[in-house]
Amino acid sequence: MRTLKILIAVVLVAVAGMASAQVAKQDAKTINLTANLNTTISLQLDEEDIVFDFVTLEDYKKGLGRKGGDYSSKGAVSSTTNWALIFRATKDFVHTDGVTKMNLNNLGLTATFEGKNKISNITKYGTISPVKSYYRPLLYYNGRDMNAGDYEDNKFTIYYEMGTKGRLMNKKSIFDQDLKKGSYSTDIEFLAIEIL
Repeated sequence: MRTLKILIAVVLVAVAGMASAQVAKQDAKTINLTANLNTTISLQLDEEDIVFDFVTLEDYKKGLGRKGGDYSSKGAVSSTTNWALIFRATKDFVHTDGVTKMNLNNLGLTATFEGKNKISNITKYGTISPVKSYYRPLLYYNGRDMNAGDYEDNKFTIYYEMGTKGRLMNKKSIFDQDLKKGSYSTDIEFLAIEIL
């Protein structure tokens, strides 16, 4: 019996030695994995020129265009992040003579949002006018509901009006301003930006 116990002890020592020898011969390698969550944001916008033709006295006194009217641009944003749509005038409203100017606040913008996402619309309560010195928000992240998504999730229409005396617009009609007749033009820049 004693011989059997010694034999079992020797076998156990041998097995333990083989196990420790196998651990000693391990070779470990480490591979680092990284996930880069890059922001993508793309603005689609109908870039067709908007032309206000003032012909009748009523045009001059009441203005042209309204929310839901013909003077509009359709657009959409596709984004992997929350976004806002901002805008500004890139230059003054200048006559073709290159000198005479018309105030930018004769132009007003409103927007409707037709996408599936929830957003805040700065024009919910009326028109806003572009300014030349800084961007103004038009549509933006509401701070609660994610607005990232594809074009179908984030489609909208921008409506333009001129001389209507809407909220935040010039309170004098185009007629009352007695502006030099002819063509005035400016460019409005729209920018879709990431909201952090």
